[in-house]
Amino acid sequence: MIIHNATFMVRRDLEADLVGWLKEQLAAMQSEGVARMGEGCNPRVSAMREAGGISHHHADAASVAFQIEFPDIPSAKIWSDRSFTPLAEAFTSRYGEESMAFTSLFEIL
Repeated sequence: MIIHNATFMVRRDLEADLVGWLKEQLAAMQSEGVARMGEGCNPRVSAMREAGGISHHHADAASVAFQIEFPDIPSAKIWSDRSFTPLAEAFTSRYGEESMAFTSLFEIL
């Protein structure tokens, strides 16, 4: 099983807005079914609360992850090209130059 992780970073004061927006995007994807979710399952939105011993209250930015599970890497890449790319473009348009997003693939061992 592969987890496609997309971490979105914004100013701390924008975290609640970002979480709400990501949840709306996820709901829209789920309502469109296979066309937007592909072979993905168990999607979730989570927020970083501590990294390297530093609480999110003291971090310079808020980090919010959108994660979805896939049976294999090719399925994750197909979903990324089809559904994540437009999401990332909408994120950049909404939150501007002071934001960033990056992706990674994790394998469940």
